[in-house]
Amino acid sequence: MTEFRSVFEWIRDEAQKWQKKADDAEPILRAVQSAYLSPTAFFVGDLMTLVPGSINADLEAEQYEEFRAYIERLLREAIIEFDQIGQALRKIADEYERTDSANSIDVNQAFHA
Repeated sequence: MTEFRSVFEWIRDEAQKWQKKADDAEPILRAVQSAYLSPTAFFVGDLMTLVPGSINADLEAEQYEEFRAYIERLLREAIIEFDQIGQALRKIADEYERTDSANSIDVNQAFHA
């Protein structure tokens, strides 16, 4: 049964890796959530002719926000998926271990001469 024990351990180790990925992505998500930039951050132009510069700034700020929101959504979904993968692997290891212990037999008793 030693080879099965190592499989259980491998699956549990893999589950921990996925949980770590979820945990590591949390601070990145928080950073992206707070990465708001106002339209003035995108203003490039002559202060004497504000209109063209502010129109471009508004457009670029809108595009930036769409991309920031997209990255935020991807990170949020990744955290959920990583956590679910870890949970599934732990359940698989538990189930393998449960069925293995329920089905183990003493080979010496089966082939007693």
